[in-house]
Amino acid sequence: MSGEAEIAELLHGWAASVRAHDLDGALKDRSADIVMFDVPEPLQARGIDAYRDTWTLYFGDAGSRRFELLETHIAAGNDVAWVHALLRCTTADAPAGRLTMGLRRTGGRWVVEHEHHSFPISLGPPSQDADV
Repeated sequence: MSGEAEIAELLHGWAASVRAHDLDGALKDRSADIVMFDVPEPLQARGIDAYRDTWTLYFGDAGSRRFELLETHIAAGNDVAWVHALLRCTTADAPAGRLTMGLRRTGGRWVVEHEHHSFPISLGPPSQDADV
């Protein structure tokens, strides 16, 4: 199986675990040293325990059963890979967020070392007085 196919399988299992509020599944294939940048506080989670805490917060929201990856792109080398995708985890009419991941092959399997979630915000029209 190619690295891209292995990572696609990893992502599919992760998203299914998040939808099911399966904490062990959401943590699977994450590095003990993972660094994640997220939307709600804390903006940065370092290490698997801090990463776990972010999912505990998310799973506490009754409306958090939606979690789907769209337009997923995977690029994998022999031992390093990256992923970017659009992420929809709220209502269907909400704008999709963005997901970026960095992975490393360790002990013959892929693990996520870096994860970044972000969502667009409207800053409004530019001011006529703004220096550009």
